[in-house]
Amino acid sequence: MHKKNDLFWLIGCATITLFICSAIRHILFQSNALDLGWFDQGVYLISQGKPPIISFVDYHILGDHIAFILYPIALLYKIYPSVYWLLFLQAFSLSLAAFPLWQLAIEAGLKEKQAYTLALVYLLYPLIFNVNLFDFHPEVIAVPAIFWTILAARLNNLWGFCLGIIIILGCKAILSLTLLGMGIWLLLWEKKKIPGIIAMISGILWFIITTKLLIPLLTGKSAVIEMADSRYSYLGDSLPAIIFNLFLKPDLVLGKIFTGNNLGRCIIEI
Repeated sequence: MHKKNDLFWLIGCATITLFICSAIRHILFQSNALDLGWFDQGVYLISQGKPPIISFVDYHILGDHIAFILYPIALLYKIYPSVYWLLFLQAFSLSLAAFPLWQLAIEAGLKEKQAYTLALVYLLYPLIFNVNLFDFHPEVIAVPAIFWTILAARLNNLWGFCLGIIIILGCKAILSLTLLGMGIWLLLWEKKKIPGIIAMISGILWFIITTKLLIPLLTGKSAVIEMADSRYSYLGDSLPAIIFNLFLKPDLVLGKIFTGNNLGRCIIEI
């Protein structure tokens, strides 16, 4: 039987593998100023006690996506300021998600061997490798946090659930919508009334606070521009316009999803 120690070895090996791959990419000068340089500069300035004003845009790094998780990350730069901390943290976060996923499988009634296989399948999923390889993004920390938050809800661990919510929201403001969706699922399908309501209220409030107050205050720009950027400009130039087009013009989204490139990627991954 596969014991928990086997899973820890698997997570450790996955972390080392992912970190080595991203480190080699960086050594070969394949990293980008956006986004690795962006976060490296911001985290370094935070670690030095200076205002984290990003030179690319000349505003506070929190104006990007209100990722306050960067502040505890900056403690690593206190030990030694190196961009490799970010690469390691990303590799570790993506790998660590296998543990709460394994716990969820066990809690759902799967046998230990089946749960171990599920964790292995997660780690071998091509998207995990691709996400890890492309610079650094703090929202990867939300991956294990989301699994742990769901687990806490199913185990009726309210304090653990609330802590998970804080971590998720601290990774990226737009994850408030993910949290809202989680809350609806917990309330309607899992019949977890209190966790579901907490998640829904937290998601809605944080989305309003960040889009209507914090991001415009820190950047002087519309939150839609900062959170969606030019890649999603085809959906609209304001939040109401984006919501309107998502429901009344589904062809705008479907046209981006069902493409030859996406079909080829799905075939490769299958």
